[in-house]
Amino acid sequence: MAVIEEIIEGEEDQISKVEKLKKEGNEYFGKGEFEKANEKYQEAISECPPTSTEVHSILLSNSAAALIKQNKWEEAVEAASKAIEIGAANEKALERRAFAYSNISEKYENGIEDYKQLQESLPKRHAEFERKIREINEKINRRNEAMKADIMEKLKGFGNMCLSPFGLSTDSFEMVPNGNGGFSVQMKGAGNKKTEEEENEKNEAV
Repeated sequence: MAVIEEIIEGEEDQISKVEKLKKEGNEYFGKGEFEKANEKYQEAISECPPTSTEVHSILLSNSAAALIKQNKWEEAVEAASKAIEIGAANEKALERRAFAYSNISEKYENGIEDYKQLQESLPKRHAEFERKIREINEKINRRNEAMKADIMEKLKGFGNMCLSPFGLSTDSFEMVPNGNGGFSVQMKGAGNKKTEEEENEKNEAV
């Protein structure tokens, strides 16, 4: 019994120290000193007993919040993910991860998944999360358009390299509707020339 009591007392001392560090971190956070706040949260995490999963999860979530304030999106995702993986109920960690994802171009879709989970667990905020999902979708559209423009520019550069020995460039060609819902590539002015020839044929026929 004495051994068990010593273990319990030891954990209580640890928790007391953890809570003190957490409080200091919160104070720094409140003053806008987010780097120092995260340092305190990390120190508290290192002191947190493995059995105190809820406290551990909260500390990791707080760390994610401090990292978000510093625009350290990847690190924030990592901290929030660890908070979620611990298994303690922590919607704040999920929301913080969703927000961090929404600021990482290649991980926008992950943010949408997280916000959809939040819609299920926090139905009263469904409309708020729906708005955030729309915002991410707009970011996805802008990202995809930028990627498409970049690819087209690279293709244009490659095309110019291939055409330059013939005194041509991609500017020598144009995309025209082919009548089947698609487009064809032809030399600029070729369409006008064809139209003139057709008109001449009509006039001759008359």
